[in-house]
Amino acid sequence: SRAPFPASAMTHVFAPFNPHAFRVQLRSDGRLRKDASRKSSSSKPRTASNPWSRRSPIVAFKNPFANDAEKAKKGAESVGDGVKKAAEDTAKGAKGWWDKEVVGAKNAMDRRAGQTPGKDVYTDLRCTLEESVLGGEVKVSYPRRVICPTCDGKGRLPQTFIDCDKCENNCGLVTKECVATVTVPPGVNSGSTLRLRGEGDQGAPSDGDLYVKVAAENVNKGGIIRRQGADLYTDVVVRYPRRGEDTSVRVRTVEGDWGNLKVASDAKIGSALRIAGRGAPTAPGGSTRGDHFFVITKI
Repeated sequence: SRAPFPASAMTHVFAPFNPHAFRVQLRSDGRLRKDASRKSSSSKPRTASNPWSRRSPIVAFKNPFANDAEKAKKGAESVGDGVKKAAEDTAKGAKGWWDKEVVGAKNAMDRRAGQTPGKDVYTDLRCTLEESVLGGEVKVSYPRRVICPTCDGKGRLPQTFIDCDKCENNCGLVTKECVATVTVPPGVNSGSTLRLRGEGDQGAPSDGDLYVKVAAENVNKGGIIRRQGADLYTDVVVRYPRRGEDTSVRVRTVEGDWGNLKVASDAKIGSALRIAGRGAPTAPGGSTRGDHFFVITKI
């Protein structure tokens, strides 16, 4: 037979149940274990501690990048200030460049466009014998470059850099057919050049000049009067005079005056009748004139 349990054992086994005699703890391997050796010293239940708090250097609920974030924020602020300052400097530099290069160039172009003198223009003028001998006013037509009315001579539309499509090569000038009145001095010779101030291409501060090369006719209309230098010649037919009697011939001068010239009875073909001082001036605009000769071609 088996020996009976000791009394102390029986007492321990059948002792009343004590709820604080057992405490559930979490083992490191995640399994539950019973620990009856320790009793709670407090009436409040104990909270299980985090086993990783002693094993990990990371502090619970604390951002490990907090310090770096603050530094990054301050750095971003400093970088932002630098970028802002750089942007302001760039804007100021761009404005300065625009004022200096673009606006300055535009003003310089405007000044150059406004200070370009007009070029001289050359043309020819044909005048009659009467005009070359007596002088007068003759109209001449010629091409002239004038300031463009669209862009006012700037080559660009107002307040813009857009090229003017009306100008020639954006020079601010357009070609226009103009008419000038040329004052031909008495006695002008064929091949002489007359100058008209300010009648050339337009510009600033002054317009160019117009140079007119004269091509004068040596024979008048109808071939009645011929010019040789300062003298004039006209052919006449004389009625055959009676023996020992003088005769006369009716003639016309370059001014258009008519008169009678006396012809001697012994006049021959080739002889010339002269009117002194009724030819062309010896110098352009001069008061001294040559003679007008009337040559007898037939009797």
